[in-house]
Amino acid sequence: MRFEAKIRDGNTRLGELEIKGKTIIIPAILWYSSPRIPAPAFAEVKLGEDIGGGGTFFYPEECEVCIPPALIYPHSFPEEIHERSFALSKGFFTNISIVSARWQVKKADMYVMAQAREVFSNPRIFVDSVVNIRNNIGYAPLYAPGIATPLNMAILSYAGIDIFDSIAVVQKTRKNRYLTPEGEYDASTMEEYPCRCPYCREGIHDYHDLLMHNYEVMRSELVAIRQAIRKRMLREYAEAKAHFNPHFASIFRIFDREYYSFQEKRYPVTGNTVRVSCWSLERPDIRRFRERVISRYRKPACAKVLLLLPCSARKPYSRSKSHQRFKRIIASCPQRNIIHEVIVTSPLGLVPRELENIYPAAHYDISVTGEWSKEEVEMIDHLLHDYLAVNHYEMIINHLPSALPLSLEGEVIHTCREHPTSDASLEMLEKAVKRAEDIEAVRHTQRRRDNVRAMLQYQFGEAAELLLDGCAVKGKFPDYKLYQQGRQLACFSQKRGMFSLTLPGGEKLGRYYWVEIDDFIPKGSIFAVGVKDADEKIRSGDEVVVFHQGEVRGVGVARMNAEEMRESKTGEAVKIRHHL
Repeated sequence: MRFEAKIRDGNTRLGELEIKGKTIIIPAILWYSSPRIPAPAFAEVKLGEDIGGGGTFFYPEECEVCIPPALIYPHSFPEEIHERSFALSKGFFTNISIVSARWQVKKADMYVMAQAREVFSNPRIFVDSVVNIRNNIGYAPLYAPGIATPLNMAILSYAGIDIFDSIAVVQKTRKNRYLTPEGEYDASTMEEYPCRCPYCREGIHDYHDLLMHNYEVMRSELVAIRQAIRKRMLREYAEAKAHFNPHFASIFRIFDREYYSFQEKRYPVTGNTVRVSCWSLERPDIRRFRERVISRYRKPACAKVLLLLPCSARKPYSRSKSHQRFKRIIASCPQRNIIHEVIVTSPLGLVPRELENIYPAAHYDISVTGEWSKEEVEMIDHLLHDYLAVNHYEMIINHLPSALPLSLEGEVIHTCREHPTSDASLEMLEKAVKRAEDIEAVRHTQRRRDNVRAMLQYQFGEAAELLLDGCAVKGKFPDYKLYQQGRQLACFSQKRGMFSLTLPGGEKLGRYYWVEIDDFIPKGSIFAVGVKDADEKIRSGDEVVVFHQGEVRGVGVARMNAEEMRESKTGEAVKIRHHL
């Protein structure tokens, strides 16, 4: 049994699992098969045939690939019962092992979640259990038996469940339930069938017809989940399901509020457009952006005037008509290089102009109505307070509408009248900007260098100074390039929203965002089996430097986080750009 992850999307992934000579795509469904209940013709793997049952605890049976037997008892039993159960059952575990949040782990190729149905019935216990299990088994495939339906498969997949089965669908069909991706209905009350599968088109007349329809819906949902992972949109797809069941909404909230660290390392630092919803304020990649703006980023040192601006529907903001008007006013000021634009938005909070091309600032879509929720106002107010505690200005210009009340201290010039782009507002902004003429001017070359420092700080943290020291900065925002003694060290990629390194740049950065490999010259991709160790800060999408015993062997882009690089033996760990 061999598993290789191909695409990662938050807590889940899409990959290939080899079982008895068959290669199946993960996430996958094990289709229950018996003489009385045949699996559908399209079944890739049959539960009961390709993967057998290992009998019961008292009457175990041998098979090539099978679910091992174990004692059956409630998850709520005392700890000593769980420990005793593991001690009695572990002898049956081979390449497939049963795993619980309440007992130890025996290493295997695939794991089966114990008491899955009981655990899933309580959102908190479910999230706690999945996180605990994942922390113990790492990135191996995890199967949750007996709970998957077309409605809940997306949230199960988001949580990190890789393999489902059709047992719950068989049971619901026995109860005459007609399943859809949005819920279930009593089949006898259906006046019309929303599905266009062959069984619905011809009419459902018996148990077999209903079962085949439910199977078709389950298969279609699996395909939709896989496609969402390919598009890096499973979070949005699963969030849509949460509107149909408050149980799912609770799972999201518990994951986001209590297990940020667990999720954050699994979220890539690049991605597609984030469709903002009511759950996005605590979304891990959104929260990571806010935290890095406070913990890593520092404003351009020469910037003395803070200008708070509203966001725009178009991203990056500079391309919008409203921000082009703002920039024309700023450009008319002789001291324009001391003015620092910071865009105020939800759910990101604060986006300094230098970071507007970075994910997710350049890749989110939110309804722009001019109205702000209480949670959004509180988030922005707290973030601005923390930001100003570490970034100091001589003057603050607030060009935000009154609908967004902020607690700003000190000298603040309010310039917005009704709407930020009204003639009166723009006139007030122009007057306020001219007041900056009393502050000492700064050359554009100094501002450019400070901009690059701020961008590098966001990407590399404290290592930014190492990379920038002794370098010449060339180019116009945001297409900056770093040179030293005629050699290019790095250039900013708008497509990725970060600086890409050359070999000399990797040597200068040193042991930050590093990957240690065995003794070979990487030329295309580095696979996890060749990785010896990696910097714990690395996330999928990060720029990394590849070393072997102190020698830089290459630079490239991480395809998995550091933890997965260290644990996995399969899969692409780094995509190499430059090598020796």
